[in-house]
Amino acid sequence: MIRVLSAIVVPPHLSVSGGARAGETLSAALAGACSVTVASMMGGADAPQGCRRLPVRTGLPPGLPWSRLANRHRTPFYRSDIPQAIRPGAYDLVHLHNPMPALEMRRIARACRAAGIPYVVSTHGFNEIANGATIYGFGALQRAAWRHLVQSPVADTVRGADAILALSPADFDIIRRMGFAGETIDLVPNGVRLPPLGDPEEDRAIWERFGLGLPEPDAPLTCMFLANHTPNKGLPVLLRSVLGLTQPFTLVVGGETRPEVDYAGALAAAGPQQRIIVTGRLSDAEVGALLRRCDLFVFPTLADTLPLVVFEAMAHGRPVLASAVGGIPHQIDAACGRLVPAGDAEALRASLAELDADRDRLRRMGECARLRVAGGFTWEAAAEKALRAYLRVLAAREAQGTARRASPLPPEPSRVAAGGRDPWRIPG
Repeated sequence: MIRVLSAIVVPPHLSVSGGARAGETLSAALAGACSVTVASMMGGADAPQGCRRLPVRTGLPPGLPWSRLANRHRTPFYRSDIPQAIRPGAYDLVHLHNPMPALEMRRIARACRAAGIPYVVSTHGFNEIANGATIYGFGALQRAAWRHLVQSPVADTVRGADAILALSPADFDIIRRMGFAGETIDLVPNGVRLPPLGDPEEDRAIWERFGLGLPEPDAPLTCMFLANHTPNKGLPVLLRSVLGLTQPFTLVVGGETRPEVDYAGALAAAGPQQRIIVTGRLSDAEVGALLRRCDLFVFPTLADTLPLVVFEAMAHGRPVLASAVGGIPHQIDAACGRLVPAGDAEALRASLAELDADRDRLRRMGECARLRVAGGFTWEAAAEKALRAYLRVLAAREAQGTARRASPLPPEPSRVAAGGRDPWRIPG
């Protein structure tokens, strides 16, 4: 059985990450065919079903005043002891998930190269990496830092990869521009599990906790947004859009709040019968109940690769109104959702008003959304595609080894000087 290390690179201060969740779920789906060890910088007490969890220590390089910096400025510099676990013969293959912090992603990739272990990369967050300087409005100095601390390390990781597992065809051009020269790019999109029906009493209790009553045919349109409230997710665009509506509405804003978003101003600007409910972080049970309560899921992201939350909303039978960026046009079609230009609050507002006027159409779109994910986007299908890529990579490595044994060559020099001290090593 193939021994796989699923290395999940994510800032440890985050409590929720779509890339981390996707990496763990794919690992569980692969566990029947591979011996999978999950090493996540987010930690976690329980291993994904069928997997083993490797305890991971994370930290920041010593000697700098990190406490004076906001989390977003510390993010690129977090390190872990995952590279120390990658030794010759320890694993047959390493699967890298998520690109931030990018310097740590590169350290893990280089540890794989030094140990002679092949690695593959899933493209979680690659659209955001490629377009981050634009969506965050960086100036010249910030753009230079983004290239050095984020884009360059990710590109280095991509160039040395044995295979790239793209989440959607929208990633192909990004991967090639990063320098991947392999003949094949594997298409391995995220999957989703169809949720069970909710318990009516539990759902009602959750709705009441957030000030929502029972759904009624003539009630105002209820929309839901769910994401980390980082600038790339487009929450300010959504707030500007709904506050320009003249009709009543309820907007549920899920996810951890951030100090740079003016929630109080948005709540104060809402008109009569216009409600904005900011929930903060939500449990899985709360997410499910709120998705079952809403009429429409709205996701006006400015840059995204293949957001798992869109599939989750569709699996709950909810139509999706989202930005036409990254892989989202490959997730939804006209039968189950609507696409608008990223950052266009007026186009978003017009679509909200149009969909609000035809609730029967919304319900039909929701039914189509559930059928679409059930038929084409499952974790079982993703695991089969990933396993085929693993087997191809290992077969190619075996063929290369056979060729080397038949015609010996001088050993490849190590990228790290023998006996050199790694200044980013996590003490332990």
